[in-house]
Amino acid sequence: MSISETMEISVIVGCCSKNRGIGKNNTIPWKLKGDLQHFKKNTINEHGNYPQNTVIMGRNTWESLPKSMRPLPKRINIVVSNSGKMDTDVQDKKCCVATSLNDAIYLARSFNSPYAVIIGGERLYKEAILSPMVSKLNVTEIYEEFECDTFFPTKKELKEQNFIMTSISNFNNENGIYYRFLEYWKKDKLDRGRHEWKNDTEITALKSMKLIMEFGQERIERTGIGTRSLFGLQWKYNLRYTFPIWTTKRIFFRGIFAELQLYLSGKTDNHILQEQGIHIWDGNTTREFLDKRGLTHYKEGDMGETYGFNMRHYGAEYKGCDKNYTGTGFDQLEYVLNLIKNEPSSRRMLMTLWNPGTSDNAALPACMLQYQFYVNEETKELLLQVYLRSSDYFLANNWNVITGALLVHLICNLKDIDLTPGELTVVTGDTHIYLSHIKAVEENLKRTPRPFPYLHVNEKKDKLTDFTYEDLKLIDYCPYPGIKVDMAV
Repeated sequence: MSISETMEISVIVGCCSKNRGIGKNNTIPWKLKGDLQHFKKNTINEHGNYPQNTVIMGRNTWESLPKSMRPLPKRINIVVSNSGKMDTDVQDKKCCVATSLNDAIYLARSFNSPYAVIIGGERLYKEAILSPMVSKLNVTEIYEEFECDTFFPTKKELKEQNFIMTSISNFNNENGIYYRFLEYWKKDKLDRGRHEWKNDTEITALKSMKLIMEFGQERIERTGIGTRSLFGLQWKYNLRYTFPIWTTKRIFFRGIFAELQLYLSGKTDNHILQEQGIHIWDGNTTREFLDKRGLTHYKEGDMGETYGFNMRHYGAEYKGCDKNYTGTGFDQLEYVLNLIKNEPSSRRMLMTLWNPGTSDNAALPACMLQYQFYVNEETKELLLQVYLRSSDYFLANNWNVITGALLVHLICNLKDIDLTPGELTVVTGDTHIYLSHIKAVEENLKRTPRPFPYLHVNEKKDKLTDFTYEDLKLIDYCPYPGIKVDMAV
């Protein structure tokens, strides 16, 4: 079989993730060195000068190239023109002209090219994804909005033409612009061990959900609703390259940040969250709920001696959410930060939010009750293990995962700490699904996880409580719609 008969025909493109824009006024709106290197790697035959790869482009794409780069060196250049006429510039550069994409492909085969790569523009791209001869797409997704007037087909359109994603790179960042490289193959052309890319981390989380559903012991617990429960599970999350927020349902990231900031401040007043439009603690701080807990002396909205209080004032006497506790109790957060900075090999970087002697003073005793940090001094990474005594798996497990992951990111973005996020380990005790959540769980399990986003933090701060929600940005968070359920109280 000759090289021409086995020639691989692919597409390479850079496009904005949201609007699929590829250009404006016949120019590319961004300049990314990494993307340019990726383009060269995928269009030049690095195994010798001959046979050369072929690049196929439309007339507008040819004209958008700098004159000094016409034709693209070390590649056979074919320009597609409906008229088939060669203008002076194309003729002088000794480039080939074809009247259609199919003609260009056959012409590339006649040159014995091992690879033919379609490099633009919009019309050729649309023809290419419809062509049975095209097997692969190399897509640079750019996670910044640019005004464009030409566009690449949507992910839905790619799926309709049986293209599946087979690989995705880590995030790259140049001058504040994030991007990554995606590879798609036609299903009927998959070979050499290639297979559809999968978000294995979230798939593992969904497998745990299914495991609880199938093998969990049915128990009647505090709320009276009933659960299916397993004991003693563990998950690991890599925080180096992505942020492990579930994609199979939208997670309320702003709410997670606001709740964590409340804890870091040491405050326990739910009204602070309510003023931000966050109502995650409403059910556990109503007058009725507090009275049922025997906390009749607390005002409505008082979370009691729990998370934030124990983090910043452990051991102090709790007198209500509206008291000033400055200088009282033991500040576990400052203790841990001091060890991270000054004794990175310490095995005592622990925070406990559980005080067994005073747990009756909490509206809801802490579910995520222990943090242990670890500094990898060789890689300069901050690792964290958290322990949850109780995990409402569908509603709160990933919420708690993100709380831990976010805390690691914020600590690594303090001015006096020179570390990057490493690995998060989550261990749970009673891990359960409420019987009232079963239909929602079944819906969640039907969904296929998408790639995780990346968490960008705008700038370093002096204190953890200096960060605002506006300082954070989830890059390429594209979840399925949320699945609403009521919290069991």
